[in-house]
Amino acid sequence: MNQPHHSPTSWPDARAIAARAAVKEAAHAAPVMRPLSEALGQVLAAPLEALTDLPPFDTSAMDGWALAGPGPWRLPTDEEDQDHRGILAGHGETAPLPDGHAVRIATGARVPPGATAVLRSEYGTDAGDGWLHASAAHPVVLGQDIRNRGQECRSGDQLLPAGTLVTPAVLGLAAAAGYDELPTVRRPRVEVLILGDELLTEGLPHGGRIRDALGPMVGPWLRALGAEVIGTRRLTDEADAVYAAVAESSADVVVTTGGTAAGPVDHVHPTLRRLGAELLVDGVAVRPGHPMLLARLAAGDPEPPTRPARHLVGLPGNPLAAVSGLLTLAEPLLRTLTGRPAPAPGPAPLAEAVQGHPRDTRLIPVTFRQDAAVPLRFNGPAMLRGIAVADGLAVIPPGGAKRGTEVEVLDLPWSATVTEQLSHADQTSRGTDRARHGTDRARHGAERTGRGTNRTSRGTGRASQCTDQVSKGTDRTGKGTDQVSKGTDRAAKGTDPAAQRTPRANRNQRTDRPVARGDAEDISPQEGPA
Repeated sequence: MNQPHHSPTSWPDARAIAARAAVKEAAHAAPVMRPLSEALGQVLAAPLEALTDLPPFDTSAMDGWALAGPGPWRLPTDEEDQDHRGILAGHGETAPLPDGHAVRIATGARVPPGATAVLRSEYGTDAGDGWLHASAAHPVVLGQDIRNRGQECRSGDQLLPAGTLVTPAVLGLAAAAGYDELPTVRRPRVEVLILGDELLTEGLPHGGRIRDALGPMVGPWLRALGAEVIGTRRLTDEADAVYAAVAESSADVVVTTGGTAAGPVDHVHPTLRRLGAELLVDGVAVRPGHPMLLARLAAGDPEPPTRPARHLVGLPGNPLAAVSGLLTLAEPLLRTLTGRPAPAPGPAPLAEAVQGHPRDTRLIPVTFRQDAAVPLRFNGPAMLRGIAVADGLAVIPPGGAKRGTEVEVLDLPWSATVTEQLSHADQTSRGTDRARHGTDRARHGAERTGRGTNRTSRGTGRASQCTDQVSKGTDRTGKGTDQVSKGTDRAAKGTDPAAQRTPRANRNQRTDRPVARGDAEDISPQEGPA
């Protein structure tokens, strides 16, 4: 393909195409039944319907006495019938309570037949004469402090729709509603192919070679988007090697990094042509990330012929451009495959004006200060320093945007809804890694602490791929020390999924995050063409 990017797709259209690309595959995917202990972070494949009434019987909402009729009430006196503990939670159905009588009852206990109300312990007086009196200041009301059967739901009621993320609260509701296991959407299997002879997997850059920042970053990012990453392979810049890896992959989605342009060692387009793939998106009018692509691999190629169509997402080789590709193409594709609904648009006003591209959309890393999105300076296609501390990517329309203009902000998976895509094991391991890396970076006085394994990995990779920025960044280390404590807080929140959620409506409360002067948007043209 001599001119693979002659007619780039607009950024909004590219995301819409990616969201529709796997609708058929998602509709025919069989659900996976998972026990409640393994369902956290999964997505419901079917509506959650109550298997029982909630509560399943009338229960007491308070410790006190179950009453029948108006008072005063006769208390049990027969030693054989008197249990000083009264009716406890977990007891079976008790004998009917005669009119004018009362019996001790515990919170959650089954209300006896005939009971008309529950009197709280602090509102009743037992003088030892066998009679219970209610406080004059708290007269008894019919039905008070009784949770009626079916008050929350009736058996058969739909509690949650398909596509709902299984959170700890959902697990509790499912258990209460009678479930031992849940039907969940199968996570799409994704394989990552890292292309490039120039990439090193360890050590410092040398001999014209640089560190691979994408290998440590892309897999965890895809997991955060809901994928099951079955492997990350590094390939040489050889056409046959790229072809064989894509053709032989058993993944539902293949994600490549690099090789999507038209250079002498860019082999993704020729590989797709050899495979008879259908190019759905061939270049996007966005900066960074212009040479990204999305293709549907022919069903039945390779064997077996009955396998469903697979997809390939081609990311640019520059790190921030690859992030742009992940959020532009991979996120909507995986969202469809995992059965999740599209997120509601999240606008925010810009704290500063941002220079735009004449024709293309720009995606700019931003952080939130009070109620505004603050553009970050390090936003070139090869830079990760900005995205490592960002809350999201602001969508800047062609021509730019003035200060105060409301723009869409794409949340990063760990800044708003990371747990919506992670399993329990993923959450635990990532939270531990965040805390460890956050502590290490705080000790060394890094400008800002990353917010997770994904960002920490990128921080390592960008030391080599943005070498020209490291020396300049050293000058700014002192300016960034006020960010370290904030970063450490984020690292600690890695073990608490709920703490990581920041609803956009509450972002104006985030006044504890100053922005270092070195990170402010300088509205200079971004580096490179991607």
